[in-house]
Amino acid sequence: MSAVSLAAEKIRAFEQEGVVLLPGLLSPDWVDACRQAWTFSVQNPGPLASGLLPGTDSAFQDLCNPSAYAAYREIIHDSPLADAAQALWNGSPVWYMYEQVFHKTGNAGRTPWHQDTSYLAVDGDHLIAFWISFESLPKSHGLEFVRGSHRGPLFNTSRFDRTDPTLPIFASETVPNLPDVEARRREFDIVSFATNPGDVIGFHTSVLHGGGAVDRQIEERRTLTLRFFGERSISAKRPGAAGPFYEDIRTLKPGEPFRHTRFPKVR
Repeated sequence: MSAVSLAAEKIRAFEQEGVVLLPGLLSPDWVDACRQAWTFSVQNPGPLASGLLPGTDSAFQDLCNPSAYAAYREIIHDSPLADAAQALWNGSPVWYMYEQVFHKTGNAGRTPWHQDTSYLAVDGDHLIAFWISFESLPKSHGLEFVRGSHRGPLFNTSRFDRTDPTLPIFASETVPNLPDVEARRREFDIVSFATNPGDVIGFHTSVLHGGGAVDRQIEERRTLTLRFFGERSISAKRPGAAGPFYEDIRTLKPGEPFRHTRFPKVR
């Protein structure tokens, strides 16, 4: 465990824009540990492993694998990630939510714009995903984010349909469908970051994000995302059974503190 001190502008950027670049947050040893955990996930896929983008086998994802926790335990508890979350939340306790791995190869293309929180039965200010790439990426091939979009509205879930990225998974008359951000880029305040191994992007899970294409310039991208939550997080209702852990937390009522024994407290 190592304390992390973040400049005020980093904390302010996360609060106001919903995304922050944390250069060199992970030492080479921690990057190696994350890479080993990622490799375990890819070689030992869990029940939720799938193709990320319909119609292609060049984009793999796995998430919330119950068999993978031991591979991530040291990273979750002892790396600077939980400390960074606590610093961004001004000292809040921190709980670990789940891991997600991505592997893009060939010409997999962009991940459609979406909000992670729309897939999860949780809301609040204290939600974060740490995005860790094991390749050096220029801004053109990293994730892109719509600044401030974590403040709302929360849109319906995307089914990642390449012909219409705004199509939702769940039918809803109350939750609006996603805007076609890619077709209307000039209307949105979009930011991206060039990153090297050890750099970490922290983003609120409600911020609109997408991109991360692979092509002839970047032919492979291996990425690990770890999600955490803090004190200011509450259970929420979604149009469907939201979240890989939904069955565990379905007894929580909307508005109740988002707490469950399946989520270990790490700070």
